[in-house]
Amino acid sequence: MGRKAGVLVGLMGGLSLFLTGCFDVEQSLVLNKDLSGTAGIHMGVNFEPMVLTMLRMQRQMAGAEGEPTVAEIAKAKEDFLASKKQDAPPSPEVQRSTIEKALPPGVKLLDVDIKDEGFKLAVRMSFAFDNVRKLQEIKLPDDLKAQKEKADGEAPKPAGKNPFANPFDGLQITDEGSTLLLTTQPNNPVSSTTDMLPPDTTPEMKKQIEEAFKGLHVVWKIETPFEVLESNATRREGKTLIWEYDLKTFEAMTPQQRAEGIRVKLKK
Repeated sequence: MGRKAGVLVGLMGGLSLFLTGCFDVEQSLVLNKDLSGTAGIHMGVNFEPMVLTMLRMQRQMAGAEGEPTVAEIAKAKEDFLASKKQDAPPSPEVQRSTIEKALPPGVKLLDVDIKDEGFKLAVRMSFAFDNVRKLQEIKLPDDLKAQKEKADGEAPKPAGKNPFANPFDGLQITDEGSTLLLTTQPNNPVSSTTDMLPPDTTPEMKKQIEEAFKGLHVVWKIETPFEVLESNATRREGKTLIWEYDLKTFEAMTPQQRAEGIRVKLKK
């Protein structure tokens, strides 16, 4: 295996479980008139597309041609599940304690749940806050599993960066006198992954990685009693503004649209 192949396999193998797979992400914000409220994040990941992508990349780097055989796919899935037996999520008590320690004053953890079902991982967290501006200060641990190892007296093993460690990073609300301008950016896990690839990664390998994200679905929801003067939401249901993205949506964005992100102007 060449240097490039070794770097890529090491990179992909070392990425956090939050980083690669078929993503279903939803972030939500309920904003009250006094700027307090609740916020939530749900991440569902299906790792089967990632397993197939890794297998194809390994075969490609080994010079093999054609699609993987049924036996090769079965073996890759078996190996993946075997490796994950050592990556069980920490206990609910460790999860809650670790996250609570990372929260800024004025933000309270309401609920956390991590379910690992083989090829599928589901993470749910919800928070209460006394001021929406404090949400961007949330900095979650990169790897909850390391906290479990530490609690068990083990030396934490290296892990990849969790792209959702700052789930509300960039969320800003600006007082414009008679109006409030709320802006943020949708979290694009495809960009988070491709940005970590070596500069000499081939277009074919990048395409394989993007293939693993073809089922990507990202949603942002904002509910508020404020009168909405303008927004770039995809749609609206009652008082809830909704933004929806998939892989094609992210790829089709112009630089201006990416810079604008999620935007809503509210009447005070």
